[in-house]
Amino acid sequence: MNPVRSIPRSKRLFDLTVTVLVAPFWMPVCLLAALALRLTAGAPVLYASKRRIFGHQSRRIIKFRTMVRDAERVLNRDTVPITDTCFLNIPPEHPVYTPVGRFIERFALTELPQLLHVLRGQMSLVGNRPLPENVIQALRAHYPCAEDRFLMACGLTGPVQLVGRDAITDAQRLAIEIDYCLLANFSYRWRIDILILLNTVLVALKLRPGFSVDDVRSLMARSVAPRRVPQPVELDRRRAALRFQAPRPQAMLIDGQPFEVQDFGYRGMRLSSPHRLQPDASVVLAGDGLARPELQAKVCWSRELPAGGFEFGLSVQSEITWSDHLHTMMIGLSGARPAGAGLSTVSSPTP
Repeated sequence: MNPVRSIPRSKRLFDLTVTVLVAPFWMPVCLLAALALRLTAGAPVLYASKRRIFGHQSRRIIKFRTMVRDAERVLNRDTVPITDTCFLNIPPEHPVYTPVGRFIERFALTELPQLLHVLRGQMSLVGNRPLPENVIQALRAHYPCAEDRFLMACGLTGPVQLVGRDAITDAQRLAIEIDYCLLANFSYRWRIDILILLNTVLVALKLRPGFSVDDVRSLMARSVAPRRVPQPVELDRRRAALRFQAPRPQAMLIDGQPFEVQDFGYRGMRLSSPHRLQPDASVVLAGDGLARPELQAKVCWSRELPAGGFEFGLSVQSEITWSDHLHTMMIGLSGARPAGAGLSTVSSPTP
């Protein structure tokens, strides 16, 4: 199988470095877990299933078989009705788990064989979990932005695993997953993956309590390069959304006046202009190539720049998907671009 080309070079280097360095620890654990499963539950010790791992790419992904044989025929998103969540979360006390399998699940060892996928470049150490297509279909029916969680290659663990699948709603989970994709695409640093991996181990071993949703968002926000903005603005940004540096300044018309996009985030963007906008003002965005003729936005904060002009933050509401937005950000507004491409922004599920 070919490697996933979406993994940034620095993130791929991190994956290989950590996986090889800790091989003396994870390889014996895998062998012992496989032996225990073979002796108590019989063959096979591995379970393989087709999962979406990036964009529209799917692969057969392996993990330890912690359930009885043919459990997937009884427990899948086509047979289990959706109640609280579209994600299929089977409680650890469910009788479908084997005794050793329940122990492996309890200590988050189930996905360890997927380190082989990491070595081959098909997955990353840290990212959103791979999903079967029937779960993705169920999510899409409620959240049109669900596909945006695949803007970065999937991983063994991710920010959601710090909270726990039973302590988070679908909307909160998708919000965090999309945040991580944006961070990994535009502001990636080893620091965030190190923190997620370290805390995953601590939470799995019960050496620290699970994170709250706000704790995870704060963890990711702290990994983004700090901005030289007034403290109240910085605190407001971290509470409301992550921010990512725009590839280059981009033009946009707001109420007919030109502005430049400096960076963008989960729910909005930061712009600069000679023109002042008052906080809490409602404005209309327009520009060449917008996926919609007009977008409604609200001014969250505003300040005067020392060198002249003004800077302010916009909160944008739209149903356009992040994939459309990222496509435009990567192409840029200079030079040729496909028809219909332009700057667009979105709102995703509110955590």
